[in-house]
Amino acid sequence: MVGHQYDPLIGIWVKSKPSHIQTFIRNWEDTHEAQAFLVYDLPPMLPQGGLIFLHAIKENKLSAYAKYVGCEYIKGWSSDYNLREQERNRIWRTYGNDKKRLHTHKEEEFKKFWEDQKGVRGLFLMEEVCEVPKKVSWDEEKRILKIYRPIGFSYKYLTATQVREFLELIGINMEIEVKGIESPIVRWHFK
Repeated sequence: MVGHQYDPLIGIWVKSKPSHIQTFIRNWEDTHEAQAFLVYDLPPMLPQGGLIFLHAIKENKLSAYAKYVGCEYIKGWSSDYNLREQERNRIWRTYGNDKKRLHTHKEEEFKKFWEDQKGVRGLFLMEEVCEVPKKVSWDEEKRILKIYRPIGFSYKYLTATQVREFLELIGINMEIEVKGIESPIVRWHFK
């Protein structure tokens, strides 16, 4: 393709409740353990080290960013109630309770979230969860995302160009390096 530059998918923009974002930030600061973000869609597949931008839905603004470190498929969407319950319990034992790796530390709240989602299909793991230094409005975000309303999906993939635009927008001077094409790895550091 003459004239087209390689612009890999290296990030995601994710919607979340503001309280969940704050819990992830506190959890990361307390434990430095990867945080598990549950999604009702299939889990996003990103290169190791990709960037995650967390959008607070009720506040309608970008609130935090993090580093992607992996994902896991979950059988929480099954029509078999026993399987859904077993999977919910497995996720709680693995990431919840005193481990501080979920959006809540209360088992009843976690169970309600699980049932309200009508089937959790995956999770992704993130580290280095931080508040953005500069809050930005939805109008600024949608220009980069190229969407009008954030409905019908829980996350949106971002190209390297979009990731750089978000970093500039929130006031972070970061250098991003993408190594490889088939199985890329993203490395980033502050300038």
